[in-house]
Amino acid sequence: MKPRIVSVIARKELRDVLRDRRTLFFMMLLPIVVMPLLMLGISKFAMKQSQQKQTRVLDVAADPFAVNTLKALAQEWTDANWKALMLAQGETTFEAMGGLEGLKRLTSFGEATEADAALDLGAIFRATAEMSDAQRELLTDARAIAKLVTQTVFVDPADLEATGALAQGVEIPDDLPPVLADERVTLAIQSKEVAAAIALPTDAFATLEEAEASVPFHVLYDSSQSLSEEAHDRVTDFLDVVNRFQLRLRLREASLSDGFAEPLALERANVATASRRVQAVLGGLLPYLLFAFCFFGALYPALDVTAGEKERFTMETLLLGPVSRLEIALGKFVVVFLAAIVAAVLTTTSMVVSFTYGILPPEMASAFEIEFQPLALALTGSLVLPVAALYSALLLAVGLYARSFKEAQSYTVPLQFILILPMMVSLLPDLEADSHLAWIPFVNISMLMKELLKGNYLWGFYTITLVSTLVLTVGALLGAAWMFKRESVMLRS
Repeated sequence: MKPRIVSVIARKELRDVLRDRRTLFFMMLLPIVVMPLLMLGISKFAMKQSQQKQTRVLDVAADPFAVNTLKALAQEWTDANWKALMLAQGETTFEAMGGLEGLKRLTSFGEATEADAALDLGAIFRATAEMSDAQRELLTDARAIAKLVTQTVFVDPADLEATGALAQGVEIPDDLPPVLADERVTLAIQSKEVAAAIALPTDAFATLEEAEASVPFHVLYDSSQSLSEEAHDRVTDFLDVVNRFQLRLRLREASLSDGFAEPLALERANVATASRRVQAVLGGLLPYLLFAFCFFGALYPALDVTAGEKERFTMETLLLGPVSRLEIALGKFVVVFLAAIVAAVLTTTSMVVSFTYGILPPEMASAFEIEFQPLALALTGSLVLPVAALYSALLLAVGLYARSFKEAQSYTVPLQFILILPMMVSLLPDLEADSHLAWIPFVNISMLMKELLKGNYLWGFYTITLVSTLVLTVGALLGAAWMFKRESVMLRS
């Protein structure tokens, strides 16, 4: 075998591949332009939809008594917690202004600039992350109270005008209070005239004051409708806040401390910073995306230099040259391997850049301070190379076996599931990198990359994974080279 001849064949195949528009699309345009635009578009749309759902004003059926009771409970909570709430919000705003020095600049007439007057949103994210559990819970409770009271239009059930028949799969539950048992209420939810309906007994305040029984709070909703589910969640969050508050009031009236109802208090101390938690998420997602794009980057070049050449009747011309079959196989392999690596690197880089500077607000990205260790990236790269080689060899064999480009494409569909789906195990939250997983192809790589990107260096697991992957890669390369030596395969049409 002569390396110079392999290089000549590789350059020839590379020129042929680059003439194909489909290959250029999957190697260059898709990773650099299409995927970032797709990610940004989907993420922006999803965020917009989520924000609209969270801030949308919902219509909820409730009689005047239930409405007044809800507002009275919300007002009681607000009156008791407004000082602590203002303090928590004040600390966050203080940090956003740049602390004491920033406040001094703002209060110095003639010295503050526009940049000084702007709030540091990154500081807001950092200050929120550094809040105590009690402060964070207080702000969350305030949002739950405000969301139900201020983002809801209450409609009297007597004013509902929905008519017709109940749809298939819709039924009125048993044991509802009369105001909710009315068929018009269910029809109104079904027709989306209202998102949900609530009801409280008329003796609710008396029962709360007696503190001897629970007040039944009925909510009627349709879990198959997104906005109805949102209304249910708002009511549930509101009740959770009120229940904790009413419990504290009852304990104080009984001269008991808050700890009486909570014998064991959980004190959380998380050693993982926000940056590490984000890295754990990316570590689970990145292996799947990386190898998926690695596969698709090698797909079209591999089929083009094998099945494509058969269709163009140029394979015979190459076989007549003074070169060995092994040199032909290696020349084609080099081109496909480079295409796989280029597609994987370009796509992953563009997605990371899009995620950091496009999807996340800059202030949030800076607050997370995401940083991968160089050793982790180097070890990850050492795993990508043999996998890219394995994909290239397998796709070359498939393309060579097929009679046409279309037939080769049909063969690669099941191959995609076999080679890519095992990588999805990195998305499973409860799967640990045990030693027995190191022997399972593709699963071992996915699990190891997830741990490496978190900064966990499992050297024994790494050794087994790398060796087993290299053995598979060498086997695939030998199999592809063997197929190049078979006339029945090379000239199959």
